Amino acid sequence: MDTVRLANATDAQGITQLQISNWQTTHSVLAQLLDPEDVESEWAQAITFHGDLGRVLVCERNGTLVGVIAIEFQGELGLISLLEVAPAVRRQLIGARLLNAVADIAVQAGCQHMSLWLNDDHSGAKSFLESMGWGRSGATRTVSADLGDLVDSTDDKGAQNSPHEFTEQQCEFTTSLST
Repeated sequence: MDTVRLANATDAQGITQLQISNWQTTHSVLAQLLDPEDVESEWAQAITFHGDLGRVLVCERNGTLVGVIAIEFQGELGLISLLEVAPAVRRQLIGARLLNAVADIAVQAGCQHMSLWLNDDHSGAKSFLESMGWGRSGATRTVSADLGDLVDSTDDKGAQNSPHEFTEQQCEFTTSLST
């Protein structure tokens, strides 16, 4: 049985494991840079001290965390900053349950719309969002960072390599919360 609920601080470890595991496939360079203890601490803080800024929800299946969604409230906009579902349970309505639950919370917080940014190469996630009634806003952005100081850029012979660049092309998806 699937249960969607507000996250609590004890969920931080499971959220961290799910996020890093998924990011090893979708954001491999960034995943290598994440310190699990730091990520877990950040999640525990975000869950505990969310105030009026947002919420974190998790989905459990038979007591195992299989999905997470985080939303930030920005006036009438609910900005989803993270949506992760365990690969083994994708296409089993986990993402839909999380999106529907967070939409209810966003409406209660006064949001009229929800938005999220998605990498251009995530065709499965795009299809999923479109099947849920979301659409592309037309907005795009490039997210980039020079990871040279964070990534060991020395080759086997001790020579310094060029700095590691992290660049993603993203598109915005939105949905209306008005009935």
